[in-house]
Amino acid sequence: MTVTADRVTITSRLPLAVAALSLLYGVLGVVWLLGADWYPFGPTAEGDKVSPLAYLRSDVGAGLVAVLGMLGVPTALGHTQTTWTPSAYRPLLVFTAVQAVVFGLLAPSMTVIVLVGYLLVLVGLPVAFGFLVAGAWRQAGTRALLLGVLALVVVLQLTTGLFDWQAFRQLGSALAGVPERVGAQPLFVFGAFLLGVGWAVLGVRALRTARGRCARCGRPGAWWTQPEVARRWGFWATIVAALCPMPYALLRMTWLLPNPVGLGISAADLDADPGMKLFGLGLGLIALASGVVTLGLIRPWGELWPRWIPFLAGRPVPLKAAVVPGVTAAALLLVSSLTLVQGLWLPEESVVTNLGHLLLFPFPLWGVSVAVATAAYYYRRRGSCGACFGPQRSRDTTTDGPW
Repeated sequence: MTVTADRVTITSRLPLAVAALSLLYGVLGVVWLLGADWYPFGPTAEGDKVSPLAYLRSDVGAGLVAVLGMLGVPTALGHTQTTWTPSAYRPLLVFTAVQAVVFGLLAPSMTVIVLVGYLLVLVGLPVAFGFLVAGAWRQAGTRALLLGVLALVVVLQLTTGLFDWQAFRQLGSALAGVPERVGAQPLFVFGAFLLGVGWAVLGVRALRTARGRCARCGRPGAWWTQPEVARRWGFWATIVAALCPMPYALLRMTWLLPNPVGLGISAADLDADPGMKLFGLGLGLIALASGVVTLGLIRPWGELWPRWIPFLAGRPVPLKAAVVPGVTAAALLLVSSLTLVQGLWLPEESVVTNLGHLLLFPFPLWGVSVAVATAAYYYRRRGSCGACFGPQRSRDTTTDGPW
């Protein structure tokens, strides 16, 4: 990407991917409009309206998806135009924003974060556990810590019987029945979320170019993007982001106690369904780990891989290795916030119950704080831009300094 005084040149494969996905949803919208009974953005089988788009009639929602999907193809391809004047870019920016709002915020629901949570428990936890065990065993100090963790697992097994064959069998049976119960609906919802994210990225680039800034890095930036300034406001955002998942994590950990707390679950319910207990604890561990990992945005081990990480120990953490997961997590949390906040006005639930859910799942605050903390980390660590070479135009652009 190059920027001149009155023209903007952009090359990227992202517009092509967005155009292809838009075409897919345009075709699907036509299919749903013609009467297909698997429209994914309407109310659930129980009548719950889990996404804002579900408040529209299915034919209206399908028509909206069809129109935006088809019009999204030329709009996305417009972002590949080699030369644009900033004034000509503004109409494209407006329609891009509409696409990002509809597909990124109104169509998805909490389904996206539920799907990610399932994947993290089933795939992320085993992979992370094996990875950390391999790394921890190489160091004397972390080897002792690892033995302590294994001893704790043995104690849990002896006192609670958590890891018995029945629990794994029930969990496997329950998960095996999920595709039949929910069908392909989560995939269409998640695809809409990805499409919305793609439109959002194109929109940010368009906004930057319309303002005469670098589409890749946004330079020249405001004063608060300077590394030392970002370090200060990013510290408090990171602390808040790390604390947000702790209420849920602690609640799930009480499932190991004789009297579990919250969500209408009793000890008898958990004893009768050990698979649910095992999976719930897995979600609690994911929440706990996410809070700890978030602290890496302000700690040295967020810039250099710690010694107990195999194959990577001591090497610099690539900027994208922290920024991409952070931005993704923030987007998932903010999208899920709409589903959670609209529950505050449901008449069948008491105000106390709804507020309790919001305190237990502080997705709005969590999403905003993760986004701010990730932005601060990016501004603090980013190097020279390969597109505009700013701001170190007179310096060696291969330096690894914060700018």
